[in-house]
Amino acid sequence: MQYVHLAGTNAKGSTAQYIAGIISKEHSCGLFTSPHIISPRERMKIDGEMISKTEYDEYMQRIRGDGEMHLFCVWTHAALAWFEDQNVKYAVIETGLGGRLDPTNTVPSEMQVLTPISYDHMSILGNTLTEIAREKCGIIKRGSTVISHPQKEEAMRVIRQTCKGKNARLIVLDENKVNVKESTISGQRFDFAYEGKRYKNLRIRAISPMQVENACVALMAAVELGFSERSIRSGLEETVIPARVQADGKLVIDGAHNPAAIEELAQTVRRHYPHEDITALAAVMRDKDVEHIAAGIGSFANRVVCTCAEKRRGLPAKELALYFDKSVAIEDPEYAFQEAQRLTEQKKGILIVCGSFYLAADVLRQLP
Repeated sequence: MQYVHLAGTNAKGSTAQYIAGIISKEHSCGLFTSPHIISPRERMKIDGEMISKTEYDEYMQRIRGDGEMHLFCVWTHAALAWFEDQNVKYAVIETGLGGRLDPTNTVPSEMQVLTPISYDHMSILGNTLTEIAREKCGIIKRGSTVISHPQKEEAMRVIRQTCKGKNARLIVLDENKVNVKESTISGQRFDFAYEGKRYKNLRIRAISPMQVENACVALMAAVELGFSERSIRSGLEETVIPARVQADGKLVIDGAHNPAAIEELAQTVRRHYPHEDITALAAVMRDKDVEHIAAGIGSFANRVVCTCAEKRRGLPAKELALYFDKSVAIEDPEYAFQEAQRLTEQKKGILIVCGSFYLAADVLRQLP
């Protein structure tokens, strides 16, 4: 089994899904991602199909045994065991938190992908980009191939040093080689030049500008792994990424839950809905950078309905509402969604759901 291992702050799951979508066109491919939206079975897929409930229960029980292993460790080992038993040729593995000490870092990957590194989980990973990047770069193996999104210089310095120290080949996405030709709420079309070849009119269904970069990084990984242009094209175009700026008519659902992801969402909203009245439905975990997340939401929302999607870790709606000028606090996410829908219809505008994957899951469960 060949492994592709991903670490970073944002875009890990999307980039992993694009890579797995391409690989699955030619070979069997396991995919391990987090978080899940509705069911934990979403974390483990082979060729786009979730593990069955029976198999999920069986592998989770087998790995858990009588021990006190952390749940993410159980998920990780269950997924790896399932992939091995199913004899998949490739496995695309997303880290949970950090990289160096992450439970996924047992895989002997020959390719690592580093997605944008920014500030998140600072109480665990460190207070500077240098410290955070060191943790993420812990997945880099000696003599491997490392493909990176563009990074802030502080993070890129660590990546270069780590690759040099481990004799790893580093390839960084050149944004100047990307040409977006069409971007609508139905998807995007773009050209990308890599290794002397121009890939024209590539298509993805996602509408966020960042998803074009994610798709290009996936293309780079696929080329380095030896996959055909035909597989790359169809793999990218057919990949559907839930709760990552997922647009459906007047509703947009995004799990953005840190300042960088919220800024990406803000750019998408400004691009596709520049003149629309925007109601935001938001929930934020109390251990996040609430001030900057709220500032990002406030930059595009005309009003905010605040709620709490996870009682143990979530910031109470009343506390979140204090960060906004025009807001209403409704603790129950179901009622909050109903009120946000009412306000959206009243203003004939757009409803943006954001701030937490827990909230995204709550809303998706309520949809018909």
